[in-house]
Amino acid sequence: MQDWLPWVVFPLVGALIGWATNWLAVKMLFRPHRPVGFGPLRFQGVVPKRQKELAENIADTVEQELISAEDIAELVQKLATSDAIRAKLKQRIDALIEDQLQSFGTVVKMFIPDDLVEKIRTRIEQEVFSFVEELGENLHASMGEQLDLKQKVRDRILAFELDQMERLVLRVAKKELRHIEILGGVLGFIVGIVEAGLLQLWS
Repeated sequence: MQDWLPWVVFPLVGALIGWATNWLAVKMLFRPHRPVGFGPLRFQGVVPKRQKELAENIADTVEQELISAEDIAELVQKLATSDAIRAKLKQRIDALIEDQLQSFGTVVKMFIPDDLVEKIRTRIEQEVFSFVEELGENLHASMGEQLDLKQKVRDRILAFELDQMERLVLRVAKKELRHIEILGGVLGFIVGIVEAGLLQLWS
């Protein structure tokens, strides 16, 4: 055997085996989608096989670490009682009062004191703001009880077609998965060099 041959063949074969092994491992994350084989020897992709567990874990993470039903309910309450909403309501109330005064005619309007109009406006605003605040509190309570965010996330993931889930994961982690494949080739190449060196030492 030529002395240089192992230094070429072993690293190349090692790189090929390392890359192919990691490539196959990445593929087996998703495929086969359905169990294949016979008897006790049945194989299925890791993600399809554990889709329910994956959905459960993601739903738990979303609810515990990202946003919960209580967070959404609290946000709705804050929006309902925010200054922006109050300003919009006040603007609408002013417009309605002005329209109503205009409908009375100019003569009647002249006999309605401005302070009375202001008192009516203030009273209406107080009632409307109080109603909206109460509505926000009711929404907060009812949403916190009825909105099962965890269940909705879990159901959404379980509703994914396996092809759709595969495309989603690959779109997010395509670069990282490709690096895993390349790393397998690099490590295989290094192992091949070590094997060639050991072979030469033992020869």
